[in-house]
Amino acid sequence: MADGPRVLLVLGTSTGGVGQHVRSLATGLPGRVTVAGPALTQQVFGFPDWVALEVGASPHPVRDARAIRRLRGLARQVDIVHAHGLRAGALAALAGVHPLVVTWHNAVSGRVGGALQRLVARRAEYPQALMIPYV
Repeated sequence: MADGPRVLLVLGTSTGGVGQHVRSLATGLPGRVTVAGPALTQQVFGFPDWVALEVGASPHPVRDARAIRRLRGLARQVDIVHAHGLRAGALAALAGVHPLVVTWHNAVSGRVGGALQRLVARRAEYPQALMIPYV
């Protein structure tokens, strides 16, 4: 890690603020930064070091199982995973990646959303990052 940590930034589909935030991190963090997310998000933002990872806006058992397997493999190649948003955070938490940081970018509501948020908070190394929504 002489040149900085290897970081994996994970996000779902974005055409606005979350993608812009991740783009600023991808170009500004020291070390090797890779972004994992949907092809549509890559088309909008053109992340410099990107790998395909389909993170949908809603649960889909087959797609989510593939994403979880892919995340496990990607996480073995980095020092830290930073997921952006509840869906990306949930998939990373279910994949068992460590260390894991998750940043909320939108309000989470409803019973299912609250339960998912608690699951992710318990599995993330930095739960304080989960409690402050970032817009």
